[in-house]
Amino acid sequence: MNRVNILSHHKCATSWLRVYLEEFCSINSIPLSASHLSHIFNDNPNGIDILTNSSYDFIKDKMDDGIHIIRNPLDIIVSAYHSHKKTHSVDGWPELARQREIINEVSEEEGYYLTLAFLERDDFYNGAVGPLHGLRHWNYDDHRFLTIKMEDLVKNPNGIIESYLKEKLQFNHSVRSEKYTFSSFSGRTIGNIDESSHYRSGKENQYIGTLPAGVIKYIRCHYKTILEKFYPYSLLN
Repeated sequence: MNRVNILSHHKCATSWLRVYLEEFCSINSIPLSASHLSHIFNDNPNGIDILTNSSYDFIKDKMDDGIHIIRNPLDIIVSAYHSHKKTHSVDGWPELARQREIINEVSEEEGYYLTLAFLERDDFYNGAVGPLHGLRHWNYDDHRFLTIKMEDLVKNPNGIIESYLKEKLQFNHSVRSEKYTFSSFSGRTIGNIDESSHYRSGKENQYIGTLPAGVIKYIRCHYKTILEKFYPYSLLN
């Protein structure tokens, strides 16, 4: 058995992915470990290891390869704003508890700006970098790490995840991917919003008509390389 590194960021379907991998590993008797810290390295040579707040600067000298899962930075801000305002647990996360107080005291437009600032911090959680910080400091030219868009992954988890795992691990059983659609997880169709649910919308490009123009302009400027490579349409709409 070999080791598989799965590297992701906050608000990139990490909760969904962890549930999927827990089932996959359970039915195939494969060890699974996970951490939400950016600077923790599980050196177990076998099984699957997930880092849900990964930092390239930390892992670049410690891992030989892996899957790197990203999401459109503009949609990360929308998703994080609503999650941080209401649904995400603040247990053991005092930084988010303070952030929640702040964004519930200001307008929605101001809240998006505050969320942008929070997600760019290198200490948005004690021991973890924010997702925008992680995305902006990643070396996308390091081809040891296969970058996959979350938007593609959630539509075809078996086709993407299992095709990669076949190169690394031996397994006999596949997860029933229909269990992992947005509708199955939330009980709603994509785009049918429930503000009280952690799986709020499931819709791509939520930022259109939602984010303030200044936030969009900022992301297009400072995350231009990422958008050009993976989300070029976001430089136009």
